[in-house]
Amino acid sequence: MPGYEKPPQPPFELNQTPEQVMQVTHDGIAKSKASLDLLAAKPMTEWTFAGFVLPFAEDENNTVLESTLVQIYGYVSKEKELRDASRAAIQLWNEHEREVFTRPDLFNGIDAVYKQCQDGSIVLDAEERHYLDQVHLKFRRNAVHIEGETKEQYQALQKRIDQLSKECLRNVQEDAEGLWFEEAELNGVSEEYLASRERDADNKMFVGLKKNDIYVVSRFATEESTRRRMYIAYENKCPQNVALFEELVNCRARVANLLGYASYAEYTIQGRMLTLPQVMELLLSDNTMKQVADKADSERAILMEAKKQFLIKQGKPEDEIDPRIHIWDHNFYSHVVRKERFDIDDKAVSEYFPLNHTLAGMLKIFEQIFGLHFEPVTSGAWVWDKSVIVSAVWNEEALGGEFLGYVYFDLFERPGKFNSNCNAYIAPGFTEGKRFYPGIVLLASFSPVAPILIRHRQVITLFHELGHTIHYLVGKTRFASTYGTSTSHDFVEIPSKMLEYWCWNPSILHSLSRHYAYTSDEEKEAYLKSHEKLPAEKPPIDLFERLNAAKEVNEACGMQTQLHFTLYDLTVHGSTPVEDLSALYNRMRREITTRVGPESHGGDDHWGFGQASFQHFFKNYAAGYYVYFLGNAYSAIMFNTRFQNNPLDEAEGRRYRDIVLGKGGGLPQLPLLKEFVGGELDTSKIFSV
Repeated sequence: MPGYEKPPQPPFELNQTPEQVMQVTHDGIAKSKASLDLLAAKPMTEWTFAGFVLPFAEDENNTVLESTLVQIYGYVSKEKELRDASRAAIQLWNEHEREVFTRPDLFNGIDAVYKQCQDGSIVLDAEERHYLDQVHLKFRRNAVHIEGETKEQYQALQKRIDQLSKECLRNVQEDAEGLWFEEAELNGVSEEYLASRERDADNKMFVGLKKNDIYVVSRFATEESTRRRMYIAYENKCPQNVALFEELVNCRARVANLLGYASYAEYTIQGRMLTLPQVMELLLSDNTMKQVADKADSERAILMEAKKQFLIKQGKPEDEIDPRIHIWDHNFYSHVVRKERFDIDDKAVSEYFPLNHTLAGMLKIFEQIFGLHFEPVTSGAWVWDKSVIVSAVWNEEALGGEFLGYVYFDLFERPGKFNSNCNAYIAPGFTEGKRFYPGIVLLASFSPVAPILIRHRQVITLFHELGHTIHYLVGKTRFASTYGTSTSHDFVEIPSKMLEYWCWNPSILHSLSRHYAYTSDEEKEAYLKSHEKLPAEKPPIDLFERLNAAKEVNEACGMQTQLHFTLYDLTVHGSTPVEDLSALYNRMRREITTRVGPESHGGDDHWGFGQASFQHFFKNYAAGYYVYFLGNAYSAIMFNTRFQNNPLDEAEGRRYRDIVLGKGGGLPQLPLLKEFVGGELDTSKIFSV
C-alpha cells in the first residue's frame, strides 16, 4: 500500500562507538544544565505554565530522548565496551535527573504554578494538570522541600539504600550454590537437562539454585525427597542478604519518616493509581480473600487426589500417604494433573507453535483488534545483529493511516544480550515542541537452533510483551515522561495481563497453531527422516480446550502465592516494625497459601529465609509487589466485562485502544479503566465466569 511505504521519520541509526555514547551523554547533560539554569533565572512574573512548566517539559523531553537512545546498547550490543559505556552513560543521566529534581530554584517555579492550579488562579487541560501533578510530586519525593541536617540524613540514607539494593541483587545474580544428586534421585527430569549437568568423580550431578533449576526439579522430579532438598536449599541461599535486607527495610522506613510519611509503603504508593487504603481494601476484603480461598481449596483437593493416586501407583500403602500438599509438592502434582487428567504434553504442544508462524499470527490479531498495520522495513534500517527484524507500524487506512513508530524484533539468545523477555526502549514519542516517533525493541532469548518451537507458557509471555509493545506505540502524549507505557507503576502491567486471556482461548490458539513440519520444505524433509508420515497440519481444537481447562488447576493457588509475597512486602514496609523477617516470611506463606513446609514435621518458622533471594524486594517493586495481584484482578474484570464473549471484537478493541491505551500515561488511569468497563471495577469478577 503506497501510504505505508515511507515513514515521516527514518529508522534509528544505532551504530555509535563507546566514545560517541559518552560524548553525546556529556554534551546532552551540559546542554540540559544550561537550559535549566536559564529557566531557573526567570523572574517570578514568568512563573506560569507556558513560561516555566512547558520549557521544563521540553528539556525533559530532550533528556528522556537522548538518555533512552544510549540506553539501548546495554541491552543488545555484542560489544562489551559498548554495553559498559551505555551503562556508565545511564548512570550519568540518572545522576543528572536526581540533581534536577533536588534543585530548589526549579521547584520554586513549579510549585508556584502548582499552587495557582490548586487555588483556581489558572486552569489547565487534563493532560497538563496530570503532568504538573506528577512533576510536583517527583520533586517532593526527592526531598527538595526539606533542608539542613534532615536533608543530609535523607541523602545519606538514599545512598545507603542504593548500595544495599545493588549488593543484594549482585549476591543473588552471582550465586553459584547448588546440590549434588545421584542420577536415580532425578528420575523424571528430561535427558536434555541431565546431559547439561556437571558430574563429579562419583557420577553425581550438580544442580544449581537458579530459577530454571528449581522449575525443572520441582516440576518433573518424581522423588519427593529430591524436591524437598531442592526447595529447602533454594529458600536458604544468599544468607548474607538476610542482614542486608533487614538494614534495607530499616533505611527505607527512615526515609519515609523523614519525608513525613507513616511508612515506606505509604511513601511508595502515593501518586499511583490506587491509594494505600484502596490497595489494602482490595487485598484484604472478605470478598477477595474468600473468593480466592474457596477456589484454591477446590484446586488443592484435585492435587491431593492426584498425589494419593500417584503414590499408590508407586507402591506406597494408602494409610502411609501424607494427604497434605507441601510447598515442594505443588508444582509436581500440578504437572501430573495437567498430563494425566487433561492429557497435555507441553513438549508435544510446542510442535504446533513454531516461532515465526506464531509471531506472524499474533501480529495479525493485533492488527485486527486495534486497527494497526505492520510493514516490514527491508532496507535503510541499521540493526545490531542480522537476526533482528524491523517493522514500521501504522494505523490502518480506515483509522487514517498515520505512522506510529518502529518496532525491532530481537528474539534469539546470543552472548552479551540482556537475557529476559521484555521491551527495551530505543526512543520515546512525544508531541510537545516537535513530533517525535518512538522506537522499541521486543527482546526474547529463544534458541536459534531449528526447529524453533515455543511452549504454551512462552506463547503467553510473547503475547504479553507484544501488548507492552503496542501500548508504547499507540499511547500518544505531549510529554516523553508520560508516553506509552510510562504510566503509574500499578497500572502498567494491567493491559498486557488482560491480553494473556487471548492465549487461553481455544479458537485463537487454534488459529495461531501450525505444525512446524509445514513451515518449510526443509522442516518437512527433516521431520520425515525420523517419522513415517506427517502429522496433521493443525491439531484438533480439543487440545486447546483441554489446555484451557487445565488452567483451572493452579489459577487461585497462584494468586495465593502472589498474596503471600504482596502482603509480606507491605507488612515489612508498613508502619509497624517487624522483628524477625524470616519467620514472618514463612508464617505468612503457610497461613495464606495453606501449603505446609518443614515446620509441619516438628520444626518452627526459622527453617528458611526466602526473602533473602527475592529480587523484587531489592529494587523498584519494594512496597509495590501488589501490582501483580492488582494486574490479575483488574485484567480479569476488564476481560470478563468486555471481551469474554468475543475476544476479536474489533469495535471493542478500538474502543479499548482509544479509551485506555491511547492515553498512555498522560491521564490518571483509574478513571479510564472505569470508563472502559462502564462503572466500578467489581472484584467479585476476578475469575472467569
